[in-house]
Amino acid sequence: MMANRLVGLRSQLGRCFSTSNSLFQGTTTPKSPLPTASESTSTLVTPPIPVFGIDGRYASALFSAASKQNKLDQIDADFQKLGRLLTKNKNIADLFRNPGVTREQRMGLLNELDLSDMTRATLETLFDNRREKRLTKFVSVMNRLMSANRGELLCRVITAKPLDDKLRNELDSVLKQFSKKGEKLNVETTVDPSIMGGMIVEIGDRYIDMSIASKIKAYTEILTSNV
Repeated sequence: MMANRLVGLRSQLGRCFSTSNSLFQGTTTPKSPLPTASESTSTLVTPPIPVFGIDGRYASALFSAASKQNKLDQIDADFQKLGRLLTKNKNIADLFRNPGVTREQRMGLLNELDLSDMTRATLETLFDNRREKRLTKFVSVMNRLMSANRGELLCRVITAKPLDDKLRNELDSVLKQFSKKGEKLNVETTVDPSIMGGMIVEIGDRYIDMSIASKIKAYTEILTSNV
């Protein structure tokens, strides 16, 4: 069953990589997430991969500022920590995104994470601009950007149960076909029983949902729309 999913993944990834649609898109220009005014008026350092939308603008600005101040390693460590926290602790993620949580409470949570001043200032601006619901996506975009800066292709895979060694090797083999020459594959796997089966794959800026849960939802919507 899972082997069939991998065949399907290979086909779907091929179609995804032949299009230019991005997972993250938007049109609203956010207030600069940088702590200094001079940074916003200077020439930005081009990020290693294009990132789009509101999240991409924040990520590009932060990457540029950190690059100029030789703090990319700090920022990288910060967002890896944030990514792990938001993935493993959904209660914390909900607290950050909840509009009912006060600014002081959010900043208190940030202070407990021991993040660098630049990261904390960026997230503070994100919250001040009422973008708290975009936190998870912003962290994901930033981690993808930093992974590319390390010469890696970041892939996230969600399955209903853990993969055995054979399936994991097959999955890595499929994903590796879509990495560029010299690009190292960085695969993060997560188990989520609620998807019921199949898998969800995020590779670069592409998102592919082959879960049973999503298929049931789609079929249910088709059936109810015809009633």
